[in-house]
Amino acid sequence: MSNDLGIDTTDTQARKWWSDSDDLSLLTQVNNDLPFKQVKNTTKAWDALATKLLEVPGFGRTTLDGKKAANRFYQLLRVHRRFQQSSQYLSGVEQEETGKIVLLDELVQLFDEATDQRNADRAAMHAKVTEKEAAASFLRDQAMQSGKRKSVETDESTDSDDMRYKVMQSASVDKQRSRLDVMITT
Repeated sequence: MSNDLGIDTTDTQARKWWSDSDDLSLLTQVNNDLPFKQVKNTTKAWDALATKLLEVPGFGRTTLDGKKAANRFYQLLRVHRRFQQSSQYLSGVEQEETGKIVLLDELVQLFDEATDQRNADRAAMHAKVTEKEAAASFLRDQAMQSGKRKSVETDESTDSDDMRYKVMQSASVDKQRSRLDVMITT
């Protein structure tokens, strides 16, 4: 996304409507509220943050919703991570630490911790579900093994329902054959 002059247009397009003071207000409010740590209702948390930002005197935007605030915050995080990647190779070069950079350093760390915690919670939940499924599978297998067992005896003296059904069915077949024999002979 570069133009012919070698200027990165992704940053300039995104920065078109946000001033540094607006970014600083957003980052300060995010640092106070930490909406990305919400397990549920993150959209409502970002909407509440946007509402608070609109009430800040001197905030440059007239309209702001939670989605726009979240997108701007995540974009600032991405840009700051790229800045950190590029600045780690610059040894001996003095860089200016602004309030925005200090806030972003803190927020990157908090965001990474929240992401790690969320992933650990998901892994624990997945392990618990897997354990429950394994226990249910074991019980299901045990129930299938101790279920109805077939009789090993083959004589007709057994009292099983299957044998009674077979005897009744063969008696019915014999009765029908005898009727057919009577009809054929007459």
